[in-house]
Amino acid sequence: MREGILNYLELAKEAGLKIGLASSSHRAWIDKYMDQLGIAHYFECIRTADDVAKVKPDPELYVQTLAGLGVSASEAVAIEDSPNGARAAASAGMACIVVPNTMTRSLSFDESRHYYHSDSLANIDFNQMAAGKLISISQ
Repeated sequence: MREGILNYLELAKEAGLKIGLASSSHRAWIDKYMDQLGIAHYFECIRTADDVAKVKPDPELYVQTLAGLGVSASEAVAIEDSPNGARAAASAGMACIVVPNTMTRSLSFDESRHYYHSDSLANIDFNQMAAGKLISISQ
């Protein structure tokens, strides 16, 4: 599991926030790794490639996840590691934190979008994120 993820999941759960997962991967793949990591219980809504006609960068995964959680895009923050994911979140009207992984670090993220960008989720204060106080778009 990448640095900072488990801490974010625990803090979000403690704060009473709803947590969703919108993945372009298939559900069997997602379930396998969530079971291995023991994190499935954190997610109230999971949407995967099996649930939509088009995956990211199409916003459908995020639109369905937001509906499943019963929240609006303005009440949500996406955490993404790929340009297609960041585009999908932006198209769905969501704020987005971009934390590239080793494979996506060298890819070009749309600079015209206002993403908060960091090398690690551990570098982003959860309380500032939850309060909507992230103002820098690069780190």
